Amino acid sequence: MELENAVEKRPLRQTLAAAVSAIIHPVAFPLLTLAAITFTQTSSPRATLVVCLIALVLTTGPVAALVGYQVARGRWTDLDVSVRQQRYALYPVGLICSLLMIVAFILIRAPHVTIAAALAMALANAVDGVINYAYKVSAHATAAAVCAALLWLLVPGWGVPAALAAALVGWSRVELGRHTTGQVLLGWLVGIASALAVQLLFV
Repeated sequence: MELENAVEKRPLRQTLAAAVSAIIHPVAFPLLTLAAITFTQTSSPRATLVVCLIALVLTTGPVAALVGYQVARGRWTDLDVSVRQQRYALYPVGLICSLLMIVAFILIRAPHVTIAAALAMALANAVDGVINYAYKVSAHATAAAVCAALLWLLVPGWGVPAALAAALVGWSRVELGRHTTGQVLLGWLVGIASALAVQLLFV
């Protein structure tokens, strides 16, 4: 009831928050990040397109299809998979898809930094999946933070806009009542730590 009243009192803020969450989405933002990193490293539109197509086919597409299918069947409540227990299957599927993508990147000899970025995203997904068994963490915040950290380190010109995007998406999740401030902060921490860990170990 309190959340419903808050929505009624702040319709403009709710609309803006919903738009931010839809645009800076954990399915879409990593794809953009991989594209930016690959193009910066290679200056090749073709190489960037190949990386994006592989990511789309092996991660973005399958994960989006799974969520849409489960929601359509009534198994999951919404496209954000807001119920923690419903994410038990989502995180492992996402991790498997990420690992397949990494293998594909290795096979096509994608830039080292592209592979490292994909590893950081997979690590963040795995950590979120483990945490999810005990506590709900914001996947939006995690994805935005790992992407922002990677862009800050590898594509400096995109660092500040990406950091602002991560901050905005964190605000949006709290504003929409999808997550608490603590869940968003934890998501940011997981994302940044995953990016830094992979950069220290592999780059």
